[in-house]
Amino acid sequence: MTDLALPPSRRPFVEVTGLRFRPWSILWIVLTAVLMQLLLVPGRAAGAWLYKHNIELFQHQIWVFVALATLFQIVTGLAALAVMRRVLPQADNHLRWPPGRTYAGLAAAVGVAMGLIMLVADYWPQLLAHTAPDGGYDITSAGAIAGWLGVMAAAGPNEEIIFRGLLVGMLAVLVPGRLRIGRLDLPVAAYVVALLFGLAHYDSFLHNPLHLAIAQQIYAFAWGLTYVWLMERSRSLLAPMIAHGLGDAVEVGIVMLLMAAWG
Repeated sequence: MTDLALPPSRRPFVEVTGLRFRPWSILWIVLTAVLMQLLLVPGRAAGAWLYKHNIELFQHQIWVFVALATLFQIVTGLAALAVMRRVLPQADNHLRWPPGRTYAGLAAAVGVAMGLIMLVADYWPQLLAHTAPDGGYDITSAGAIAGWLGVMAAAGPNEEIIFRGLLVGMLAVLVPGRLRIGRLDLPVAAYVVALLFGLAHYDSFLHNPLHLAIAQQIYAFAWGLTYVWLMERSRSLLAPMIAHGLGDAVEVGIVMLLMAAWG
């Protein structure tokens, strides 16, 4: 008797598993978008108010406003995590030291790559023309340079607490399920929050050239997925914080160097 073995089944390139999408799932997604704004906008407004009323004290240094807004957003993000821990205890905010491998080295390499990609995506016309990028950063003093690099690095803890720790942690419970695209297997919540992460940069369309605004939407979505990938593997926010903060700091640091060299 001939044993005819069946060919191995091939997994589809796109696969959704465990998704329980109910009518009120749309409501949870909308509320997540609203919560994002409630955490980001008041912090920016509070930072702007404090900066404008003490502008002489802060010596007209714009990076101080960014630092104040970042500080307020970190505080509100941590407060929101505390509320989530009480209201939705099954949600994992990943705000812990990695229990195993930290993935810090990989996160640093990813962050540097992100910074270089953002530099090209944001400033390719200036790079091709060898003209100084108009980044709006003060490079007249070491204090201003250090201040800008510091607030860029602080974007890692700030935005990862809000977007990955809180929003992904919450939505993964409220809208459970995973979406695999090729070898990338992440919670459905990761893709939703990555879209929201891009939309959070909507003001770029108001102040920047169209190519820059579109580029920010694309890479913000991709970075949002990468941060969740790092978070799931390290079971901590540390790795995405490193990648996020280093990526922003690398781009701004190179822009400052080009402003000094080509300005």
